[in-house]
Amino acid sequence: MNPPMKVSLQNSKEAGSPTHNCRRFDLSKADNIDPTRTHLNHYISFYKDLKDDFVETEKRFYAEHFKDWAEEKKRKARIQRHPERAKTTEQLRTGRNTRPLETIYQFGDMDNAPSSTDFRKWLEQMLKYHYKITKGYAPILDAAIHNDEKSPHAHVRTVWVHKETGKEGNKYLRVGRGKALKAAGIELPYPDQPEGQHNNRLATYTKMMREEGERLAIEMGYNIDTHHKRRKHLSKEDYIKMIENEKRIQFLEHERKRLGLDQKEIKF
Repeated sequence: MNPPMKVSLQNSKEAGSPTHNCRRFDLSKADNIDPTRTHLNHYISFYKDLKDDFVETEKRFYAEHFKDWAEEKKRKARIQRHPERAKTTEQLRTGRNTRPLETIYQFGDMDNAPSSTDFRKWLEQMLKYHYKITKGYAPILDAAIHNDEKSPHAHVRTVWVHKETGKEGNKYLRVGRGKALKAAGIELPYPDQPEGQHNNRLATYTKMMREEGERLAIEMGYNIDTHHKRRKHLSKEDYIKMIENEKRIQFLEHERKRLGLDQKEIKF
């Protein structure tokens, strides 16, 4: 029997790159890509006519679905006399808190990977499960399966949305991961503790998706390692202490940078 594989779903903290995902750049500049295998990749887009152009896919989606939200932000900015708070749909698409979320799906690694055919079947079922549990609050904008790197994996870009009601009673669609997850019925990992960085609904969603990925891969006949390190359940008091300690560390880091005590400048 082959060594066990791990199923992983990694939510990127960075912007990601739709250009990279759909391979609309000079491939000769990427050492990790084999151009002779790029034709084996698979792409899907929210718009069928933009199947392999993810940048235009996301631009169109934001222009069509968040136009009213952008107008509402513009109206509020004018009333509050803060014109800098007005945003175009393009600024929303690239904004730190409003851009799409990119998730990398994979099981196995470069030494022990599934076949490209099996990985595609697995991902198709994973995306169906995503739609089932998110109930329309997290449309998939685009996705790419890369078979031209060392092991098959996928980049999937979603945007978490929910409806908001303006002061004038107008309804509009906007980005809001927390409210969208809650509307979809995704619970907190620790419902009896405050919501925060280490207790959020995205973690529950990711866990649900990973467990479904493990189940599907096992069903397909793969040897999957399902053991994970679990954080000890904390009492409310211990949880508060942990958060306070993390805030203290962040403050000290801020002060270190403010005072110019950059670690890169320290020499021994």
